[in-house]
Amino acid sequence: MGTELIARGLRVREECPEAWNLERPDEVRAIHAAYVAAGAEVIQTNSFGGTRPRLARFGRERDQRALLLAAVKLAREAAPGLPIVGSLGPSGETLPLGGAPELGWLEEAYAEAARLLVEGGIDALHLETQFHPAELEAAVRGARAGAPGLPIIASMTLMPGVTGLETPHGVPIAKMIRAAIASPPDAIGVNCSVEAERMTAAVVALKEALPLPVWARPQAKVSQKCATFRSSETPETFARQALALAHAGAAAIGGCCGIGPDGIAALHRALEAEGAKVAS
Repeated sequence: MGTELIARGLRVREECPEAWNLERPDEVRAIHAAYVAAGAEVIQTNSFGGTRPRLARFGRERDQRALLLAAVKLAREAAPGLPIVGSLGPSGETLPLGGAPELGWLEEAYAEAARLLVEGGIDALHLETQFHPAELEAAVRGARAGAPGLPIIASMTLMPGVTGLETPHGVPIAKMIRAAIASPPDAIGVNCSVEAERMTAAVVALKEALPLPVWARPQAKVSQKCATFRSSETPETFARQALALAHAGAAAIGGCCGIGPDGIAALHRALEAEGAKVAS
């Protein structure tokens, strides 16, 4: 969603992406519709930055309810009959990696956003791009409070590092897994940071560590994809490499930064040929 909005003119450092739900709804609806036409079987809302702390960065925290309700409405209009998953990313707040910080305020921030997405009518909630173990725990606890009874998916972002697989801030996968065990979601996942061919190890590690379905959403293979919208791989190459994630045990596969509708269409064809399901 982020890179699709950027391609349509979003000024990523100046504009609140969620504000487009009210100010440029036709663009958001068109993005959803393009992925539906490509064969996506699950659509996520334009609400990645929907927690109050994140919206406050753009001075839009007072608009939270209107922005999140509109996010669900636009997804529903573009994808009638398909499951709609509410997306919530990290709060953007700096948290200490050591000790046991008091994060009741963060739990409430996620609970508040989750309640609004539930009010809008989501079918599940996706806590994506998590890179801090304490925030992962707080996010899941808050989501449980704000979206009782709905499936909760929690995705971490991982890449090869000095300790093996770790988050962009250097947190080892083992710590992230312990956080997921302490506050278990209904499905676990990995998204962003790496392309499909480098995500297989993370899928295998999560599947071995947790008795949960695994979601996998790789980004496009290009280091500057968020700034240039260009990728060095073709949709067919992406699909072929993403298919390996299904073979590694992923229960659902989609695309993150830089994966446009053409990539999902190619992935859908590849998965359909094997009788699998596709998610985006």
